Amino acid sequence: MRQAIDILPWALLSLAALVLSGAAADALRQGAARPDLVAFEPAAGSDASKAPQRYLLAADAFALDSAELPPELTRPLDAVAQGLREHGAHAVRIEVHTDASGPADARRTLTQRRAEAIKAYLVDRGIDATLLHAVGMGSALPRQAADPYAAANRRIEIVRL
Repeated sequence: MRQAIDILPWALLSLAALVLSGAAADALRQGAARPDLVAFEPAAGSDASKAPQRYLLAADAFALDSAELPPELTRPLDAVAQGLREHGAHAVRIEVHTDASGPADARRTLTQRRAEAIKAYLVDRGIDATLLHAVGMGSALPRQAADPYAAANRRIEIVRL
């Protein structure tokens, strides 16, 4: 029988996997120094060299009706900041999306506040504010249009232009 001390690291890892986005949890399980971000593939038929590079983070960590940056997002956003410092970018758009819960104006306002909070965090990490464009998308562009209330629709997309 295993002692409780042997199980503790796996229990903590399991808890982290529930809280972090899938990409961050995978990176933690693999022992990566920082979480990888999930990159989008360019749309079929588009020129990959001209397509903006998109990275996805889950927005589920935000508390209901809150724009306060949750601790679960700091590690992936630190990876974004480090990547921008190392590789640079001419412009970065921070898009925050939500599901169809609540009034449309409230969704757009909330996502804009969340995008501004992410922008402020990245500026605090040394990223030039003039490169960052915060955009609250509300529920205008769902990932799962067939289910406007799906969790997949609540997301953050970092777009390197």
